[in-house]
Order: sequence, then structure tokens, then C-alpha cells
Amino acid sequence: MLTPYRDRVRWLGEALARPFLRLGFSPNALTLLGLGLGLGACLLFVWNRNSVLFGTLILCLGFFDFLDGSLARLAGRVTKFGGYLDAVCDRIFELAAALAAAYVSGHWVLLFLLLGGSMLISYTKARAALEIPISNTEWPDLMERMERGVFFVAGLILWGIFPGRFAGQDLFFWTLVGLNLAVFATVMQRLWRAKRLMEQRG
Repeated sequence: MLTPYRDRVRWLGEALARPFLRLGFSPNALTLLGLGLGLGACLLFVWNRNSVLFGTLILCLGFFDFLDGSLARLAGRVTKFGGYLDAVCDRIFELAAALAAAYVSGHWVLLFLLLGGSMLISYTKARAALEIPISNTEWPDLMERMERGVFFVAGLILWGIFPGRFAGQDLFFWTLVGLNLAVFATVMQRLWRAKRLMEQRG
């Protein structure tokens, strides 16, 4: 849902990427730097258990998703492997953030389900692409990676600001319940779309 709006802030990504261009960073090096900083933020969260800080760091590190692509365009070094590496690093961070959150919050089952649902969202699209030709513009779904990240971060920050319990559980628990419902609704949405497209193009 939010992906189409990324183009509207491309100018910001390019402005922030220019210093890295002058410093001689390659796009792939910037991708790996973002991953390293993200893994460091996860370790910091496990150590200090400050969910507001962790959520804020995730928001800040989210800019690396813009910067590596912006740097690649500015430097004329856009490659298929660069996009592939960026996507793989995003999944590694998603896994690390979920594990850190599970360790601190104790909500292991809900975060396991969230990771499983996130994997299925990616797989249902990737597997459909092996059966029929598809375009990214044909998959404007409810809970893509950016939406999941925003929901997850909001839950972390609210949990830190309002640490009390509501109906017997903390706010992060209820965030994860809502996020899981939306994620598995997205899995069904993609399955339905894949079925329809395969029947049309079969």
C-alpha cells in the first residue's frame, strides 16, 4: 500500500546519498553497512530492553533502504545483484528484529507466526512468478514489508511509552495480534490474486 509513495520522496534519498557518493561508498557497501547497524541495534535492544529507542533506531535505519538505491542511481551502478542483496539483507534484519523482540517481550509464538506469515507473503508472489509472467504493479497488497515495518515499530514505541497491561497483556502483544491478522489476510489476498491471474493467463 505504501510502496507507490516511495517515488515521491526519492529526492530526499538522493540528497542523503550524495555524501556517501563523495566518500566513495559503493551501493552494496552501503547496503551491508545498513545491515550491520541494524544487527547492532538488535543487540542493543536485547541488552537495554528500551523499546522506544529500538523502534526509533529502526525508523532511522529504514533510510538505508532509500540510500543504497539512491546511491546506485547517482553513481550509475544499478545492478540486479544490488537489488537482490538489498532484499536479502532486509529479510536478515527482519528476522533479527523479530528474534530480539521475542527475547525481550517473551511473545515467541506471535513473533514466530509473524515471521512465517511474512515468509508466505514473499513466497506466494515469488512462486506465482515461476508459473506466469507477473509485474510488481499487480501486487498492491495490504501488508507488504514497509507496512509491516511501520506497524511493528509503532507497536514497539507505544509499548515503551505505555508499559501497562490492557486486558491482561501489554500493548506490544496486541500489536502483534493485529499484525498477524493483517499479515495472514495478505497471504490469502495473494493466493486469491495468483489463482485469478493463473486462470487468466494459464
